[in-house]
Amino acid sequence: MRIASVSVLVLSSIISVNAFRLGLNRMRKTSISMNDDSLSSRSNVAKKFFSKAVPILLSFGLMMPPSGPMPAAYADETVTTAPWDSGIKYSIIKSGTGDKPKVGDIVAIRFKGSYKGNVFDDTFATFEPYLYRCGVGSIVKGLDDSVLQMKVGDRWKLTFGGDLAFGKKGKPSAPGKPRIPPNAEIDYEVEFVELPGKGEDTILDVE
Repeated sequence: MRIASVSVLVLSSIISVNAFRLGLNRMRKTSISMNDDSLSSRSNVAKKFFSKAVPILLSFGLMMPPSGPMPAAYADETVTTAPWDSGIKYSIIKSGTGDKPKVGDIVAIRFKGSYKGNVFDDTFATFEPYLYRCGVGSIVKGLDDSVLQMKVGDRWKLTFGGDLAFGKKGKPSAPGKPRIPPNAEIDYEVEFVELPGKGEDTILDVE
């Protein structure tokens, strides 16, 4: 009777995990239309679910411990100094497995910039990601330099100021957007969506 109960529990866990993974994949595909609060809430549900289901499957040898980058629900968000520039602090929200760009590559990213919690730019809220040629100085240096270190699928948080941000000039206020003082530290959340036309003869009109 005990063996039968355990078998039912394990089978239920397998079905639940697979169903939950399917739901997470669908959530990721539609995340562009979801706000940050909704994404955060679902991520917390995922953490609670897997913290209970995964140990059961591991104990019965029905699931192997992950060997590659941890999925988003397990991302290590420890803030560290960037090895490519000591003026940048970063943390990893999600680890991707795609290609890294080279200087001059056209990249598609989504990002949200904020100053003391006040958002001044947000392409997560737009229909299409932001396309630009990386490494040529067309966006703020701290963000541009960091994108060059990312892989497709990566999602990071960044903090930097001074010449890596808006420098001595700062940024004037605009309707619904904050004024950013000279040399102020700003925060970005950035996701590397894709390398459009990688390996193809694609011509895009970008900055």
